[in-house]
Amino acid sequence: MHYDKGTMNPTDYETYTNLFDAMVMTPYFPHPDLLIYLEGSLEDVIARIRERGREMEQQTPRAYWEEMHGRYKEWIDQFNACPVLRLDINDYDLKKNPDQIENIVERIAHMIEQTNRFKKQR
Repeated sequence: MHYDKGTMNPTDYETYTNLFDAMVMTPYFPHPDLLIYLEGSLEDVIARIRERGREMEQQTPRAYWEEMHGRYKEWIDQFNACPVLRLDINDYDLKKNPDQIENIVERIAHMIEQTNRFKKQR
């Protein structure tokens, strides 16, 4: 997005994309066992940004968040380099309920276990 809008120079963009391709998309390096993707509606994401209260984020135009949200959704829907565990941000509130982390850890462990079983069957 930044490269498309001219806010990232071509050298930085090429470095970033080459690193990503080398680490995630090529067969020459082991792929991650699991990608954990936090997802939520645009309104929920913006509410979290407001609640967090970081000045830089507060000053960022809503149109930026809308575009980023759409781009991330498009990207994750096409991502297939490794299994993806999608966690809805409304299902967990670790700030109010730190014990919920156990459920997340269990989901991660289960997903990795399933992936390892699949790899052994191949």
